[in-house]
Amino acid sequence: LGTTLDVILYNGEFFFFFFFIVGTAHEPIITKIRALLKPKPLAEIRSEERFLPVKHVAAASGVKVSAPKLESALAGSTIRVVTSPEEAEALSLELKSELEAVRIDAEAEGVILKADTIGSLEAMVGELKAKKVAIHYADVGPVSRRDVIRGSAIKEPLLSVILAFNVPILPDALSEIQKTNVPVFSSDIIYTILESYEQWVEEQKMKIEQARLEAVIRPGAVRLLPDCVFRQSKPAIVGVQIIGGVIRTQINLMREDGANVGEVKGIQARNENVGSATVGQEVAISIDGPTVGRQIHEGDILYVNIPEKHARIVEMELKPKLAEDEREVLDKFLEIKRKKDAFWGR
Repeated sequence: LGTTLDVILYNGEFFFFFFFIVGTAHEPIITKIRALLKPKPLAEIRSEERFLPVKHVAAASGVKVSAPKLESALAGSTIRVVTSPEEAEALSLELKSELEAVRIDAEAEGVILKADTIGSLEAMVGELKAKKVAIHYADVGPVSRRDVIRGSAIKEPLLSVILAFNVPILPDALSEIQKTNVPVFSSDIIYTILESYEQWVEEQKMKIEQARLEAVIRPGAVRLLPDCVFRQSKPAIVGVQIIGGVIRTQINLMREDGANVGEVKGIQARNENVGSATVGQEVAISIDGPTVGRQIHEGDILYVNIPEKHARIVEMELKPKLAEDEREVLDKFLEIKRKKDAFWGR
């Protein structure tokens, strides 16, 4: 007889051998009813009990409809019954427009959304819009490799995800997920998907904020120790004491008059190369740029030359969390910078 669909007839009537139209992921199908099967009285439509063949069904009732070419029928699609193939053509275009209206294919940044039926897709779209979550693409069907590629192309990291309701993930999509690391939130409960996604977003925001603050250049100051010049230039290698804050490699140092000295290329503590040194330590540092005896001298105090953008973040966001020695160094550094420009770093 062909493939069988479970149908809720809520308006009109079905007749044996009538034509009908049903939506698919692509073009609607026009086919012919081969059999109408009603469940026994008081029985569920999904029950394994035998069904009764009938020639006519009127609304409202549940019925199994058997017809050819239904393998790609879209769950949740509207079914339209017609008396001839000619009448079906116009209704086919109307049904196609309805299905396209449900899909979202936007150019803007947003999440990828997949669902098993049109109804569940509409429900998820509604929930996400209510939460003001942008949607880049939404459609019915399993998660495919194409969906993963779409997701990986989203530049906003918090939106580069796939939300999948009650649909499988195809094997080629799984392979692509492993390559791209696109997160997929999948469940047969809509609110589980949304809660998991929201929790993940909060965790990612915390990680992004932590990484941003860790990348900020913090205050620090050193004093050049007497009789500890190991090389005068190219690069200058001198012994210093950290008198406040922290110094790291690849940061610039500044004199007390505001002049930039050069970049710290290396730090050595107890004959071992280290990435940073903190208050109280005595270490040797190599500085690319100055010559000892010209631009810098024994006993000089040098400050970490914090870029203005970083200084603003340190003063506005990090200062309450700084140790006392860091705050003192920051205040002295800002005082030097603001002698020439009172609004520097504000």
